[in-house]
Amino acid sequence: MFILAAALIVAGVALFVAAPLGIGLVGARAKSDSELQVERYEHERALAVQGLRELEFDREMGKLSDADYDSMHKALEDRALTAMAAVENIRIQTEKAANAKKPVVTSLAQAIRRPMPVPRRIDPIPTLVLHTESPRPPQPSPQQPPSAASKIRFCPECGMRAAADSKFCAQCGIAIRPPAGAIARTE
Repeated sequence: MFILAAALIVAGVALFVAAPLGIGLVGARAKSDSELQVERYEHERALAVQGLRELEFDREMGKLSDADYDSMHKALEDRALTAMAAVENIRIQTEKAANAKKPVVTSLAQAIRRPMPVPRRIDPIPTLVLHTESPRPPQPSPQQPPSAASKIRFCPECGMRAAADSKFCAQCGIAIRPPAGAIARTE
């Protein structure tokens, strides 16, 4: 019994340790040709960039002449740029192919295609337009005594309300002129 339990434990541990290896082989999906090409070009770009880094290091250490550095740098830079352009072209082609396979779905509003309204002309100075539905009978307005209307005044500078008998604004201190219709009395 003890031997059987030990064998089961050893087999369980072995399966646990080997599980990532099995998933890598069985669980991996097949890659398309474009994915394989992208991986190859990405690897090519990474090698060229690593070569550029090492080339810079060798130049800083004084191992390369300027002529050698220039020729090698140009070759490695072209190699990296070519790989990057190839990856970009593959991705663009993959997107085009994916978009071509997708069915085009348009909404009902897009299918009807109503004509666009003509933009309205905006006046630089706004005007007030009153629309009345029908003439209304005149409403009796509450009559205020003339003295009440003359008692309320406002400061011409700041717009603060001022008392009828005040000569200066309480807010800004400017002189308040009497209303235009008022007659100045001198006695």
